[in-house]
Amino acid sequence: MPESIGFIGLGIMGQPMALNLIKAGHQLAVYNRTAAKAAALQAAGARVVSSPADAARDANVVMMIVSDSAAVEEVVAGKGGILESLRAGALVIDSSTISPTVSRKMACLVAGKGASWLDAPVTGSKHGAEKGELTFMMGGDRAAFDRALPILQVLGKKHIYCGSHGLGLSAKLAQNTIQATLLEVFCEGFVLATKAGVRPETMLEIIQSSLARAALTDFKAPFIFKGDFTPYFPLKLMHKDLELAAEAGYAQGVPMPALAAVKEVYMAAKAQGKGDLDYAAIVTFLEELAGVKVRT
Repeated sequence: MPESIGFIGLGIMGQPMALNLIKAGHQLAVYNRTAAKAAALQAAGARVVSSPADAARDANVVMMIVSDSAAVEEVVAGKGGILESLRAGALVIDSSTISPTVSRKMACLVAGKGASWLDAPVTGSKHGAEKGELTFMMGGDRAAFDRALPILQVLGKKHIYCGSHGLGLSAKLAQNTIQATLLEVFCEGFVLATKAGVRPETMLEIIQSSLARAALTDFKAPFIFKGDFTPYFPLKLMHKDLELAAEAGYAQGVPMPALAAVKEVYMAAKAQGKGDLDYAAIVTFLEELAGVKVRT
């Protein structure tokens, strides 16, 4: 059944997600801080509005995917935020990757308006968003999860309920810790092999024939070999997620020595001006130190 949806955030992930909702027959009011990014949605039939409050005003469901915790707080509680117009009984789905603590605070503010909040971060990158094949990790009331499911089935192939508010985000931070570390170690190994004289394609064949094979590196290797770092997921956002994971580890008394080291590699690459490239561009930081390029 078509829903009236306010959609906030039209970046690399948000734009294709919003387009898929329109294609499925939902009525969208869209807002993006940079208005030019809304042009494709307007052409597809969305109503472009001038604030998050306007996006939420006539919506039964509000969905957002923005860059960080500060952006979510601004969208929800800032001037022109959704709290100014949010309907009682509305459902807010936040697919941003932010601090679980901040998310729980937003859930309380939204509850004060008689609405429901679901943290629903995603994995699957740009291509998953375009194909409607994302994986959602969700935290909140089970009733909110059940209500969101028909909408999220348009956007993803897997919808995993993790428990109470914030647990979807806790799962996402753990997942990105593993993903970012896996790619960094892959890059270290390939820089080592290439420096020794092993061809990258030969090394990939070896990895793919061993227990070290991973879907992530199967996907990223061709881009690394071509030196193509067009962003599917920007390096600066991966670094932000690793910072959040480190904060969560500290708060919960969880030692994370590998994360501590890998986070600094992403930080160094970001400091070199590579933050807007795909996070696989961390290989270039290692290449520059070693004086070799992992290219076919």
